[in-house]
Amino acid sequence: MSPSSDSSALCLVCGLCCDGTLFGNVELQLADDTDQLKALGLPISSRGKPRFPQPCRALGADCRCAVYANRPQQCRAFVCALLQAVEAQDKTAEAARRLIRRTRQQAEQVRNLLRALGDTDERRALAKRFQGVRHRLETQPPEGPDRESQLDTLAELTLAVHELQFALRRHFYPDPTDLASSAEG
Repeated sequence: MSPSSDSSALCLVCGLCCDGTLFGNVELQLADDTDQLKALGLPISSRGKPRFPQPCRALGADCRCAVYANRPQQCRAFVCALLQAVEAQDKTAEAARRLIRRTRQQAEQVRNLLRALGDTDERRALAKRFQGVRHRLETQPPEGPDRESQLDTLAELTLAVHELQFALRRHFYPDPTDLASSAEG
């Protein structure tokens, strides 16, 4: 496989930028056709700047985008740091696939811990779900025989979220200076 075909295949085994792991929402740009995106099934919020929540409803189980040809500008422009590294041949596609697998496992561990603490809303981004669970347990501490178990699970969740965020920052979020230069060009 050539580097470009390796890199394009990575997105189809990843999906972290669309499944609510990396981002909480996608902000629409002036060039985006909001009416068309709504017609394609994306729930566009008109409060403030138009956006739609992650996980994206257009993301299929096979990591394919159902609205790919009409996807928003922010989706078109985003290239994660891992994909950039593969395209620059700083990382092999196989090493990238291992990182993706490990990071997806970390994200699934976070989802499992969230479910164990009563959050089953898979339609919300992981960070928002974590904030909600943490807020609920801090403002309304659990009582009864499950109290210690729930607090232990919250501690485990907090650590798992921290480890996931560390991996995302290290391997997936682009360097902010790269984003600024791509926005200018």
